[in-house]
Amino acid sequence: MSYRIWLILVLGLLAYRLPAEQPKPTTSPSASIKKLLRPEFRVAPPLFSLKAAGQPVRVLAFGDFGDGGNGQRQVAAGMLAYHRQQPFDFGITLGDNFYNKGMKSVDDPRWKTWWDELYDPLGIRFYATLGNHDYGFEQSPEAEILYSEKSPSWRMPATEYSYTAGSVQFFAIDSQVMTASQLKWLRQELEASKFRWKVVYGHHPIYSHGKHGDNQKLIRQLLPVLKDRADVYLAGHDHDMQHLKPEGSLHFFVSGSGGKLRPISRGPRSLFAESKLGFAVLEAHETALKITFVEKDLKLLYEYTLKH
Repeated sequence: MSYRIWLILVLGLLAYRLPAEQPKPTTSPSASIKKLLRPEFRVAPPLFSLKAAGQPVRVLAFGDFGDGGNGQRQVAAGMLAYHRQQPFDFGITLGDNFYNKGMKSVDDPRWKTWWDELYDPLGIRFYATLGNHDYGFEQSPEAEILYSEKSPSWRMPATEYSYTAGSVQFFAIDSQVMTASQLKWLRQELEASKFRWKVVYGHHPIYSHGKHGDNQKLIRQLLPVLKDRADVYLAGHDHDMQHLKPEGSLHFFVSGSGGKLRPISRGPRSLFAESKLGFAVLEAHETALKITFVEKDLKLLYEYTLKH
């Protein structure tokens, strides 16, 4: 038997005995978490109310904060000082609640130092949304939902939900996993709402002059749902404060400096743009909705009032 024929036979036998290694399937973090997260946590609960219709409300809003650093602590102290002077009814978070990969479980020790010790002293409840960093550990989205059962201040009943307070209906969305069912739910809820003001909040901005820029996916998918239905879309993600030119009656705000900062420059859409650690305050009654940006030392940086 010639060497060439022997070599062909050997290689053929090896190919038969040792099949080629199959490539491992790749999945995005959001795809794997869809499988892990209980289906009921992606279904909005029934509409609930935090304050009687017609009553004035004051709401604290901030995002991109949870790293346990000095910036987060300084902003939290500023929130508490502001609350003692002008009490909030409740707060909302705009995602990236816990860097860099969210929480491992409801028993993660960082809950105590990165949330409880900093925000429980305000004595109010915070209605949270998820950001991209909250999708690091596969368990994190579910842990953030379930921690609502253990905390006096943290609330996240599902990845999307809606509630009312005074003359406002709030819609919390998951902009990291923007599904067709979520968009359908949001459109239906906006169209059914009879409240004077409709505020939608999530993590990713639609428009931004910050590091991440405009979000083309949300421009295609989310913007058509919000236009002519919502009054405000409030987001984080870019570590700055922004108010951008409206489209019709829809105003765009970014409040992503609850603990971290990046430089920000004004652009064609900018009405306000600052790189300052701080938070936003929403104040609403029947005829006006005011949004104020406040620096960590309580300096008022900017305010804008929408009127009906």
